[in-house]
Amino acid sequence: MPPFPMMPAGTKTIAGDAQLYRSCVYPFVLFLCCNLLLFIAESFLQWEHPGAAWWQQQPLLLIYPLQVLICGAYLYYVRRDITWDWSLRAAALGAFFGLVGIAIWLVPYVAGWIPAEGGFAPEQVLGHGSAATSLAYAFRFARAVLIVPLVEELFWRGYMMRWCVNRDFPQSVPLGTHSWLGYGLTTLAFMLVHNPVDYAGAFVYGSLAYALVVLTRRLTPAFVMHAVANLVMGLCAVYCQLPHLW
Repeated sequence: MPPFPMMPAGTKTIAGDAQLYRSCVYPFVLFLCCNLLLFIAESFLQWEHPGAAWWQQQPLLLIYPLQVLICGAYLYYVRRDITWDWSLRAAALGAFFGLVGIAIWLVPYVAGWIPAEGGFAPEQVLGHGSAATSLAYAFRFARAVLIVPLVEELFWRGYMMRWCVNRDFPQSVPLGTHSWLGYGLTTLAFMLVHNPVDYAGAFVYGSLAYALVVLTRRLTPAFVMHAVANLVMGLCAVYCQLPHLW
């Protein structure tokens, strides 16, 4: 018996074209729209002046909570359309892959090869130890550990991998179906949406995530992998004083 049972076509898959787009593509589009809003805010509203309001000095302190609330509400709305194929064994494997992937990703930061510039530091405008700073970090972790893993894995591994196999009817392709086009396109695209300094780590991470979904034929291990990796990244950013990590 294989270590992870094969999922028959049509079983535990996201059925129907409209359902596939509703559950795997639209959350990613919403997420990107919020990122675009942040880009606009930083381009036209940001004012790095001691007398400026907190949302002018760091617009992301306003946009990130909005992104969490908007995307979280939509994900909850389509929760019944998402493939929640939980398995303790597969989830444990996902956590292991997440630790390996983020360890490789963090090497340049821990080694000091990447200049410590920018990053998420709400205490600079909200004050150290304030309730507002704690709330800002809570939303930041919610975004990194809950929203980003779901939104990105639903799109990259839940939709794009399958679209590369059958562009007319991706919903008919079982989760985890391997194709070299799917590997190359999803991994390259995942790499390019990150900062250039993270390209090497993102390529390795994307390759591991692809292999995990192909191995398990499940999507939730990729959710767990992404959540664990982002949690470790956030903890390192806060407790190792590496805010430029995120």
